[in-house]
Amino acid sequence: MRLGFVQKSAVWTATAVVALTGAAWFVLHDLIDAEPGESERLLLMLHGISAYAVLIAIGSLLPLHVRSGWHRRRKRWTGGTTLAMLALLAMTGLVLYYGGEQTREPARWIHIAIGIACMALFPIHALLAATVRRSADSAISSRDGAAESESRVASATTGRPTEALSQ
Repeated sequence: MRLGFVQKSAVWTATAVVALTGAAWFVLHDLIDAEPGESERLLLMLHGISAYAVLIAIGSLLPLHVRSGWHRRRKRWTGGTTLAMLALLAMTGLVLYYGGEQTREPARWIHIAIGIACMALFPIHALLAATVRRSADSAISSRDGAAESESRVASATTGRPTEALSQ
């Protein structure tokens, strides 16, 4: 099921912000090992706010988009995996925020690994939709082309114009 412009924009914007802020925090915190400061705090704050926005946007997809796709048996693997990963991200995010010191480090690495995987899986799910849509559109246009071709042949054999045949 295709998403409307507003819903698609909300999903992509929230997902992009959460992915970019998470990646930036990972680079600053783990790769560069920068001193914790205002920029790191701001990134975590934006990451948390945009994570809530992603949860709201994905929640808006459940009643129609997800349910429709599930019943039609379309892209179940990528859609189901994406939803499961987002649920794990939400859970590990809560553990990072509310958990104790013993759970923080494993939850952090699980959160990072799943976040990186989601940054690949989510676009794959969306691109599969575009691929399926293009192949469906080409099937429709080839079917329409075949019907038009049959109409021309009928017109040529009967000597009557195509419009007269369709009436």
